[in-house]
Amino acid sequence: MPVNAHKALNSTNESCYVKKLKLPKEREDELRAVRDELRDAIRSGLKDWTDRFPITEMITRDAIVALNSEQADITEAFGRPKFRMQGSFSYSTVNDPAKGKKPPLQIDLDDGMFLPTRYISRDGALAPSVAADGYFRAVEQLVSDVCEKNGWTLKQKTSCVRVEIDREAHVDIALYAVPEKEFATLVETAMAQERVIRDGFMDLRDDDFGNEIYGRLSADQMRLACRDDDGRGKWIPSDPRKLEDWFRDAVREHGDQVRFVSRYLKAWRDEQDLAGLASIALMWAVVEVFENHQGYRPFSGRDDLALLAVARELPEILRQEIPNPVVSGARLDQGWTQADRQTFTAAAITLEAQLEAALITSSTLQTTLKHMLAALGSRFPTDVSLLADDVAQAVGTVAAPELLTVNLLETKDERPAVKLGGDERYA
Repeated sequence: MPVNAHKALNSTNESCYVKKLKLPKEREDELRAVRDELRDAIRSGLKDWTDRFPITEMITRDAIVALNSEQADITEAFGRPKFRMQGSFSYSTVNDPAKGKKPPLQIDLDDGMFLPTRYISRDGALAPSVAADGYFRAVEQLVSDVCEKNGWTLKQKTSCVRVEIDREAHVDIALYAVPEKEFATLVETAMAQERVIRDGFMDLRDDDFGNEIYGRLSADQMRLACRDDDGRGKWIPSDPRKLEDWFRDAVREHGDQVRFVSRYLKAWRDEQDLAGLASIALMWAVVEVFENHQGYRPFSGRDDLALLAVARELPEILRQEIPNPVVSGARLDQGWTQADRQTFTAAAITLEAQLEAALITSSTLQTTLKHMLAALGSRFPTDVSLLADDVAQAVGTVAAPELLTVNLLETKDERPAVKLGGDERYA
């Protein structure tokens, strides 16, 4: 018999699945406090940076020559850093980690650091005057004192500075450069329109930066500091706003159900120990199904049917190459081995079978519960009163009014649980 499991997934009932996935407020507050302490240490340490770091380490040689030829003050080669949360903070797709995994799953709180810096001409193009190597070393040195004081662990990564708070959480700080001239122009314009408050040159509040400046920065010159395999720093073009905008557009088009189904899939991934199956790849699969599945509208108000629709398509999606939705020619599965792909696909086939058995062919509500627990783990509620015979689906009619879940239930969280190695950055 068909079963309606929407209330078990997402409702006002305190035992529903999405509430069990929610990050506890005290944990969220703790992570935000860690983030703020790291930000403060970086800000204060870079305020008089020439007193702490050699100029020749922080500024590239050709930049020193160029700035000297312009009789520019090298100490003003970059301004005060600005910060903005990234990743699932922007997507509102965080899950509290499932417990009992080895190694433990970790909450990954992503923070973006944006350094307004002078750009110079290099190899026929504009490039930051700040050395990527020096940028990494300076930030790692500044946060190391905070780590030592608090018992946190600083870890070297290729595309961020990672601070591991404990075995179940870390903060990743991605290091960006943005053109100082453009930044200053945008700030002056915003000040003239009384949209921001500033105390001193470049001293702009992070909230004002995020709300008024961040979205207006040119994508052409934004750069991310990375390390090669040999540890040498380099700059690469990278605009984190592209993924944010892509996912927000999908939510705007299809409603918050996109977020909820993404969270269910990430919880499934973690319960099944599918390390390496990146959150963004699962989010792409959800958006792909919502955009192409002709039967979408009857899913309005039915997260269970939406999840089933994605599960039916997921095995074939995982068999194929998964494109990066915002970077032409890039893929979200580039690090997968053939064995990885086979493991992910096999797990997706099992998920499809479990949901079919739970929602379509189940003989009893207890049988539905058994299959849902197998698919989504022990946090799925065991209260069978949240499950119901789906008479409407059985006769082929719409099971619920055509109302999206927008603003009806919970929507905002922090970051997803990931394996100890973390998800990679794709844009």
